[in-house]
Amino acid sequence: MERAKRRLGYLIILPSILILVVILALPLSYAFYLSFFNVRFVRGKLSLSFAGLGNYLDILLDRSWWRSFLNTSYFVIVDITFGIAFGFFSALALNRRLRIKPVLISIVLLPYVLPPIVHALIWKWSYNADYGFINQTLINLGIISKNIYWLTDPKWVLPALLVANLWQGTAFATIIYLGGMKSIPDEIYEAAKIDGASRFKSILYITIPLLKPFTQLLLVMKTILTFKLFELVYAVTGGGPAGMTRVVSYEIYRNAFEAYKFGRASAMSYILLGIVSAIVIVYRKILFTSYGEE
Repeated sequence: MERAKRRLGYLIILPSILILVVILALPLSYAFYLSFFNVRFVRGKLSLSFAGLGNYLDILLDRSWWRSFLNTSYFVIVDITFGIAFGFFSALALNRRLRIKPVLISIVLLPYVLPPIVHALIWKWSYNADYGFINQTLINLGIISKNIYWLTDPKWVLPALLVANLWQGTAFATIIYLGGMKSIPDEIYEAAKIDGASRFKSILYITIPLLKPFTQLLLVMKTILTFKLFELVYAVTGGGPAGMTRVVSYEIYRNAFEAYKFGRASAMSYILLGIVSAIVIVYRKILFTSYGEE
């Protein structure tokens, strides 16, 4: 009887396993295989020449790779620090009884539901030096006296993209935290209020500790998702000016589909995978605790 149930279970999940193998396992395996070769087009066909670890060593010694990795790290750090903090306070404000609460939630969460390319184009138009609303607003408020070229000035371009990415990252954190706050029983707050706890102390000693699993989830998810950042850079700056805003994903795209260096691009992907995996392992070792452990 038990064997029959197991066989039935395997048969039920078999289609899902086959789909995962075809969609994920085979492409990932082939990309790993290509990472050990120099790939070229010869008369419309792929020509492979074995390079061993050459692609990996060249990438690790390439300044442009480390520059793009550093740029990506800026996005990750800003999104983790400010994105999580803004998301927490935003969720805290929305987790109250307000008549216009549905409207406020829709406004705050709008950046998250927008397709990434639409989100990128909105900011590209907003940062336009001639007709973008950001320059016009700042001039009308008397903060600046002339237009700022946000997307071509080396001094402003990276901070401008950091803000644009933070807009969407904050919305994601708000969703997670808002769901977490809804899971905290009201009885806990009522008991604390009876004991004389102020709202600030309730947040400090009840809300924040009970939201720890959600903070850990956000830390991992934001790290992974931000290291994959591509659409914003591709649509807004194209990696410019002078490569100042190139991130790792864009560097992989550029090598694969502009320079046709598929072996090098595959090696970059696996180096990125290794770095992100190592960061997540560090998170688990340092920050994560098992259930019930202080």
